[in-house]
Parts: sequence; structure tokens; C-alpha cells
Amino acid sequence: MKTYIFTTFLIILLSSCKVTSTLYPISENPSDFIFKKEVLGKWGDKKDSLIYFIADTATGSDGKLYTITSVEYNEQKKRNDTTRILARLISISTSYFLDCQIDMEKEFQAEKKDYGSWLIGRHFIININFTATDKIEIGFPDQDGLIKLIDQKKIVADYALLKEDDYLILDKPVILKRAVVASLKYPSLYKEKIVLQSLR
Repeated sequence: MKTYIFTTFLIILLSSCKVTSTLYPISENPSDFIFKKEVLGKWGDKKDSLIYFIADTATGSDGKLYTITSVEYNEQKKRNDTTRILARLISISTSYFLDCQIDMEKEFQAEKKDYGSWLIGRHFIININFTATDKIEIGFPDQDGLIKLIDQKKIVADYALLKEDDYLILDKPVILKRAVVASLKYPSLYKEKIVLQSLR
């Protein structure tokens, strides 16, 4: 099993950062989900061919469920490792967010002694900006800043500390969405950005 199976594709890029996850999705209302063709394609860093991402849409989802495959060359095994992610794009205020989750059915194939029912796929809320036809900017909220604002009651949310630097937001979608709206009042939370280029 891949060592990074419980992470999302962007955590690979943000390995030096601390990332907060959520127990629930940002929304469960299908009318909140949107399609933007700008998400689709092959993305990465043209200077680093060892890792890239392929974004498509899931069959039968009216384009509103994205499938994202992270491909990373494993030098030790001399082959590509892949991780499959499901994502929803949601517009909140004037910003776009991807709600990403490991594709549990694809990554944990059912077997007789399957423990899949014990696994809970965490969600990762990613801010995404479409800066040009061939570039997108992505970023997670700064974890330390986010937790500080929650503790100061400036953002209303409940969380659990699972282990050092591993926080899980526990709120259901309605409250979680309000917390994301509140987070937009603090641009410094999203100051760290990664630029992905189109590799089409």
C-alpha cells in the first residue's frame, strides 16, 4: 500500500506544510456543485516531471464530480504510483474551493477480510484560483492561523487534535461552510499558494 494513501494529491506538494482536514464535506447539496472546464486536464510543474495530476469528470455526474489522479514516479520501485481523488468544486462568496477526498472504493479494493467500513475518508478544502488559461493557483488555509482564529472565536468551528499538528474539523456542512466564509475575512490564511501549469 502506498505510504501516502491517507493524503490527498496536494499534500505531496505541500509536504512541508501542516494541513487541516474536515470530517464532513463543505456541502452535501448537489445545487452547490459546479462544473468549470478550467479544472480539466493535466497539471504539474514543467520543471518536475516526476509528479503530475490528471483531472477529469466522473461518468454520470453531469461534470460536477471530478476525478483527480495523482501520478508520482517512485524511484525506489522504478515505477509510477497513483492515488485517485474525488473532488467537488464549490463557489463561496467570490472564491472557488475544491472539496477533495481519497476515492476509497478505488484505493481500498473490497476483499473478504476488508476493513474498508472502518475507514473514514477525510476531506481537504482547497482554495483554487483560475489565474490564466494555462495556470491555476491552489492553497490550503494556514493551519496555525486557522486554529488560532477558532480558539479566539473569530471563526466558529469545533476541532479535534488527533496527534501533533494533525487537526480535524468536526462540524457538519452547514457550519463548515459558514466557517469557510468567515475564513475569507482573513486573506493571510491563504497567503501560501502553489502554481500548477497546464501540461496539455
